[in-house]
Amino acid sequence: MSTEPILQRWPRPTAPPDALSTPGDRISSLDVLRGVALCGILVVNVLTQLTWIRGAGLTGAMDPVIGAFFYERFMPIFATLFGVGFGLFLERAARRTDRPRVVLARRLAVLLVLGAVHQFFHVGEALFPYALVGLVLLLPLSFLGPRACAVVALVLLVVLPQIQVGYGLIAALLPVGFALARLGVPDGLDRHPGRVAVTLAVSGVIAVVGTVARLSDVSLPMVSLLGGGVGGSQNLLAVVFHVATALAYVCLVLLLLHTPARRILEAVFAPMGRMALTNYLTATVLFLLLGPALGIRSPLDLAPIVGLTVGILIVQAVWSPLWLRRFRYGPVEWGWRCLTWGRRAPLRRAG
Repeated sequence: MSTEPILQRWPRPTAPPDALSTPGDRISSLDVLRGVALCGILVVNVLTQLTWIRGAGLTGAMDPVIGAFFYERFMPIFATLFGVGFGLFLERAARRTDRPRVVLARRLAVLLVLGAVHQFFHVGEALFPYALVGLVLLLPLSFLGPRACAVVALVLLVVLPQIQVGYGLIAALLPVGFALARLGVPDGLDRHPGRVAVTLAVSGVIAVVGTVARLSDVSLPMVSLLGGGVGGSQNLLAVVFHVATALAYVCLVLLLLHTPARRILEAVFAPMGRMALTNYLTATVLFLLLGPALGIRSPLDLAPIVGLTVGILIVQAVWSPLWLRRFRYGPVEWGWRCLTWGRRAPLRRAG
């Protein structure tokens, strides 16, 4: 075994040294979508944490609404955007080092450890499976051309959710996002509002059908609607409704970005999206600290749950832009970047 220090074996950038100290080119639409997805996921996570911590069920007054509009609706957006992020990272890393896959593997390994630690405080969190899927599926897919990668991703989207809707859908959507990034789709999000409108119309109809079906059968246990204990055809139908609703949300946001609402959306959600990893983790901290103090014991504690959820979102919406005025990255994003590249990147903005 080589005795060369590990730091010397990590890939070194071929770009100028300061290239690692500046954030990559941001795609504002992606940041807004991350921020929106983060808000929707928080609504779900507050309830699921109560389920695991308190042993409470997810039935109650909020069950029909949350099940129809939030459960498995924002997770597809978040998972796909993580896949997009990994694809963009690999492309940009290739401009800085001749071993971009090694750098991506390092990035995924750091996320895997971070997710494993987070699992102790939030069972069922997303980071660990995202990193695992990245290591198992995305790295091999990176050896394929963009079109071949897209074909494989579509096959996985059909096959994997038949095994398990929740984690199977995650394992399928990360490759979909990865393929979209390699095809250059994120760069054109703002250039084709007509196509986005057509997609919204189609996915919206499917989403409405699924939502009506969900709200008309409120007595069913939530787990049955998430794919547990149902047949393959029902699994596929559930996936179609989940993905269609998520796609409709995405298209609606993208169309709003072509209206005067863009300034508000970018001001509120883009900073949250740029600090998505930090905000995702700090939401767990805030829930664990403030939940007991507010007397939250089960999903039936509607008023304090709504208050805590809205409060966390307000805190994140306020502190994210304030932080980014002085710093280049969110604190967790900065640590992730430093560990990925094996060198300390400047955190404070100049001036």
